[in-house]
Amino acid sequence: MLSRGIPDPTPRAPDKTKPFPQARLIEDKINQTGFRCYIRLMIGAEDKSKANSLLYNLAGAYGAFAFGEGNRLVFKKPRLFFKDFAYDKIIDRSKSHFPRKQILNTMELATLWHPPTILLAGIKNISWGRSLVGEPPPNLPVAQDMTDEEKGEINFFAKAEYRNAQTTFGIKRKDRRKHTYIIGKTGTGKTTLIANMAINDMRNREGMAVIDPHGDLSEIMLNYVPSFRINDMVYLEPFNQEYPFWLNPLEVKNPVHKELVASGIVSIFSKLYSYSWGPRLEYILRNVILTLLEYPDSTLVMVPDLLADQNFRQGVLTKVQDKVLQNFWHNEYDKMHPRLKSEAISPIQNKVGQFVASPTIREIIGHPKSTIDLEDIMDQGKILILNLSQGKLGEDNAALLGAMFITKMQLAAMNRVNVAEEARRDFYLYVDEFQNFATTSFIKILSEARKYRLDLILANQYIGQVEEDVQKAIFGNAGSLISFVIGAQDAHALSREFGQWYKEEDLVNLGSFQIVIKLAIDNLTSLPFHALTLPLPKSINQNKEKVLQVSRERYTKKR
Repeated sequence: MLSRGIPDPTPRAPDKTKPFPQARLIEDKINQTGFRCYIRLMIGAEDKSKANSLLYNLAGAYGAFAFGEGNRLVFKKPRLFFKDFAYDKIIDRSKSHFPRKQILNTMELATLWHPPTILLAGIKNISWGRSLVGEPPPNLPVAQDMTDEEKGEINFFAKAEYRNAQTTFGIKRKDRRKHTYIIGKTGTGKTTLIANMAINDMRNREGMAVIDPHGDLSEIMLNYVPSFRINDMVYLEPFNQEYPFWLNPLEVKNPVHKELVASGIVSIFSKLYSYSWGPRLEYILRNVILTLLEYPDSTLVMVPDLLADQNFRQGVLTKVQDKVLQNFWHNEYDKMHPRLKSEAISPIQNKVGQFVASPTIREIIGHPKSTIDLEDIMDQGKILILNLSQGKLGEDNAALLGAMFITKMQLAAMNRVNVAEEARRDFYLYVDEFQNFATTSFIKILSEARKYRLDLILANQYIGQVEEDVQKAIFGNAGSLISFVIGAQDAHALSREFGQWYKEEDLVNLGSFQIVIKLAIDNLTSLPFHALTLPLPKSINQNKEKVLQVSRERYTKKR
């Protein structure tokens, strides 16, 4: 506690021949408005010794305000007999604790406390925070005063200062169709944001899929499955060989999509092996895939045999009616010099053979009939969680399976073409660390999936993780852009997206769970503003084992 002390000279009659030495000081003091003041110094530290050291250092700084001929501030430690009661009174600013004789005028108050300026930047031990500009839009979808029915149309994920109060807000269902892109360094809160949005969707009875390359997000999701969604759960673990599932990438319901399937599979291998990819390799692989798509009950496991086994190839070609494919095999492939043929097909044999040789992958992709019907999952509004833990599955295997699932979802969405647009049910696809699966097929998904109500939520760490064409597709099609703290190079790019409101230095200095966001609201993108993402819900359900049991019974084949 600091109180004012005034020298107490011995009372005597003023000398009429000499001016009173403190008259000017007194006049300056009383010419301004005075306030009763109470200056408190409160310190928090790990132990009492550390707290006392900090307290005395801080109190000593006030010695600079001592004036030899007038006032000074005196340091006193209060004696508190009822500490809890006294602390409550202090915190409540009770006037009973204000010194009666400590009066400070406006000039003195402004000297003791004033907003820090750049002139103080050189002073040590001052912690400088950052103040972000940018106000939320007036039509922000906030939870306050909404009915339960209205809240069901909105996914709430963050809070912002809205009309002078911290208010939870979210994004409307119709605006999610314009896709959402999330970017931020590792450990900044991306996974928590995705988990919150996905949990909200589960509770709102929405259909959704989560592609998780690490496994952490999948485990979080299992702890929040409501009882009324247990029968909707499809939880898949490719690395769990006791409960394998089957997914045949070559299983096509609509023959019109065969070309799209071939392009998707070729783009997957192109991404995985971009360092050794070439036009001849792509040409041969595309014809191989298109040929197998003509053959009943074909799988990717047949690729090496189609290239190397002439008897098998002849059997397959008896089922192929496409003249272009027949011409490729008979007039090009069969007439190649053996050495040239070996050089041409060995990269394909090596690359596809690597996956076929894996017992885990072979068990998943080696069966003609899938145990997973993605079209039914989307149309029925079910919940698919694909745990692609790279530590258990391997990075390349995880990338292959994730990209295949995404391609299959794209096809399932496009099969809705014969369903009236208003009758198409929204389905939300969450892809964490999506650079692992970002093939060129994503360009088509980003531009066309919206009309089929396949709504994307994509997250990754930095822009350079994806190809330039995919970058352009993201920024050209994503209606909502959410940035956690990012690196300098990304800040330079995103500062153009956020315009005059947020500069590069703002984006590289965001705190954990702090975001800058441009939000799609009523089909228009708002001006950028800052917010804090919500923590995970406190209430955890105890349905994990039940979810695993039901999902395994319905969608896997126990060995």
